[in-house]
Amino acid sequence: MTDDTGAADAQTSEPEPEEELAPYVIEGARSGRAKCKTCRKVIPKGDLRIGVLVEGPYGLGYMWHHLNCAAKRLTSHVEEAYEQRAWEAAKVPLTADEVPDLESLRKLAEEADKNRKERRELPYAELAPTGRARCKHSGELIEKGAVRIVLGREIEFGRQTRTTPINVLPEHVAEELNNPECATPAEGFVDALRANTKDVDTEVFERAIEKIGDLGA
Repeated sequence: MTDDTGAADAQTSEPEPEEELAPYVIEGARSGRAKCKTCRKVIPKGDLRIGVLVEGPYGLGYMWHHLNCAAKRLTSHVEEAYEQRAWEAAKVPLTADEVPDLESLRKLAEEADKNRKERRELPYAELAPTGRARCKHSGELIEKGAVRIVLGREIEFGRQTRTTPINVLPEHVAEELNNPECATPAEGFVDALRANTKDVDTEVFERAIEKIGDLGA
């Protein structure tokens, strides 16, 4: 004899299907707790952000970025999000008038790409444009117009390691090159410095080389 009641209970106990997540979401940040995965800075509450759906260790979830940061680094994702009108997938949907037009975001991407191409190769020497920067090795202020040497230092961002430029006074370059976090090799350093340096008077540059001294490499 079939237990119709039990069958009915079994049917009603089936879990409801999970809500399907959109590939992209553009919204005003609902809190000030999330950090942008591009610039690593907090996304203030209310600021426009884009969520990119990814498969993580705990299932599907969104990686959040400032919308402008994503435009500079994840241009194709932003274009796809706009094609899908991702602002309508937000918990509090936005209108097209509440997000910047795609063309303005493309211009940000073009400017960022131009800046990346123009970025100078490390190491190089330059004249300090202000007197506010400090030597990253000694902490001393670098006077305006003084020669500073720009080296690379490895910085960890989560699971990634990036090389960021740092300013060092010539007399502290040898010590900084021995720093385990320094990403600029001592071998061939002076030759690389000469090749990459522009707009520094020859005599001024040579005096800076003398201050650097013997690197033993």
